[in-house]
Amino acid sequence: MNEHEPLRKALAWLLQQPRLTPRLIAEASRHFDLSPLDEEFLHRYFFDRPSRGAPQSERDQNGDLESS
Repeated sequence: MNEHEPLRKALAWLLQQPRLTPRLIAEASRHFDLSPLDEEFLHRYFFDRPSRGAPQSERDQNGDLESS
Protein backbone atom coordinates (compact mmCIF):
# COMPACT_ATOMS: atom_id res chain seq x y z
CA MET A 1 0.00 0.00 0.00
CA ASN A 2 1.23 3.50 -0.85
CA GLU A 3 2.30 5.47 2.25
CA HIS A 4 -0.20 8.23 1.39
CA GLU A 5 -3.15 5.97 0.62
CA PRO A 6 -4.84 6.42 4.05
CA LEU A 7 -4.63 10.20 3.62
CA ARG A 8 -6.17 9.96 0.15
CA LYS A 9 -8.99 7.79 1.46
CA ALA A 10 -9.62 10.15 4.38
CA LEU A 11 -9.67 13.15 2.04
CA ALA A 12 -12.11 11.43 -0.31
CA TRP A 13 -14.35 10.52 2.63
CA LEU A 14 -14.24 14.05 4.04
CA LEU A 15 -15.14 15.57 0.69
CA GLN A 16 -18.30 13.43 0.62
CA GLN A 17 -19.52 14.79 3.97
CA PRO A 18 -22.20 17.49 3.90
CA ARG A 19 -20.36 19.70 6.41
CA LEU A 20 -16.74 19.63 7.54
CA THR A 21 -15.81 20.24 11.14
CA PRO A 22 -12.62 19.75 13.16
CA ARG A 23 -14.39 16.90 14.95
CA LEU A 24 -15.07 15.18 11.62
CA ILE A 25 -11.39 15.48 10.69
CA ALA A 26 -10.45 13.90 14.03
CA GLU A 27 -12.90 11.07 13.32
CA ALA A 28 -11.39 10.51 9.86
CA SER A 29 -7.93 10.56 11.39
CA ARG A 30 -8.84 7.74 13.78
CA HIS A 31 -10.80 5.75 11.21
CA PHE A 32 -8.08 5.88 8.55
CA ASP A 33 -5.22 5.64 11.08
CA LEU A 34 -3.59 8.89 10.00
CA SER A 35 -0.45 10.28 11.56
CA PRO A 36 -0.69 13.48 13.61
CA LEU A 37 1.07 15.26 10.74
CA ASP A 38 -1.58 14.07 8.26
CA GLU A 39 -4.36 15.21 10.59
CA GLU A 40 -2.71 18.62 10.93
CA PHE A 41 -2.47 18.83 7.13
CA LEU A 42 -6.21 18.20 6.81
CA HIS A 43 -6.99 20.92 9.37
CA ARG A 44 -4.82 23.41 7.49
CA TYR A 45 -6.20 22.32 4.12
CA PHE A 46 -9.82 22.86 5.10
CA PHE A 47 -9.70 25.63 7.72
CA ASP A 48 -6.49 27.69 7.53
CA ARG A 49 -6.44 28.89 3.95
CA PRO A 50 -8.12 31.68 2.00
CA SER A 51 -11.43 31.06 0.33
CA ARG A 52 -11.03 29.21 -2.94
CA GLY A 53 -13.89 31.10 -4.57
CA ALA A 54 -12.57 34.61 -4.03
CA PRO A 55 -10.38 36.02 -6.78
CA GLN A 56 -6.75 36.64 -5.81
CA SER A 57 -7.19 40.43 -5.90
CA GLU A 58 -10.13 40.23 -3.48
CA ARG A 59 -8.11 38.04 -1.09
CA ASP A 60 -5.24 40.54 -1.27
CA GLN A 61 -7.52 43.49 -0.51
CA ASN A 62 -9.14 41.75 2.44
CA GLY A 63 -6.07 40.21 4.01
CA ASP A 64 -3.05 42.25 2.95
CA LEU A 65 -2.33 45.13 5.33
CA GLU A 66 0.47 46.53 3.17
CA SER A 67 -1.76 47.16 0.15
CA SER A 68 -3.70 49.95 1.94
